[in-house]
Amino acid sequence: MRNLAISIIVLSLCGCITKEYKGGVPIRQSQYAEIRNATTKQDVYKILGSPAAQNFVGDEKWYYYTSEGEAFAFLDPKFSKYEVLVIGFDSNDKIKDIKLKNLANKELVYNEKVKTELPSDIKLGFFEELFGNIGKFTNSGLSGN
Repeated sequence: MRNLAISIIVLSLCGCITKEYKGGVPIRQSQYAEIRNATTKQDVYKILGSPAAQNFVGDEKWYYYTSEGEAFAFLDPKFSKYEVLVIGFDSNDKIKDIKLKNLANKELVYNEKVKTELPSDIKLGFFEELFGNIGKFTNSGLSGN
């Protein structure tokens, strides 16, 4: 009985050790050719559909990605295939540039360092943010008091 329990535990843990990752939508070679002939945002949308991500600061960029990899236990996944297609648009929704970044050409996509500044006259310090709501709420909205 004990051997059976140990066997079940070992087998269930072996199934959890590696995990296969697949993400995004594979982009076919024919779609790459169509994108190079496209001129507008609408053309790109018709060919590839909506992007996986897009930025909202600076010139508009659409990101399409596809990835395949495997992870061992809790470690980061090791990708065998990772491609990111970045399409930039100008203010008239015309294609400005197209870049394909992947593991083969050793290019990766990083988050941009640009931050959005919000218009606000209120500048709070650490303690004001932490303790600022004390005393601002009442229990008048609670029932049963």
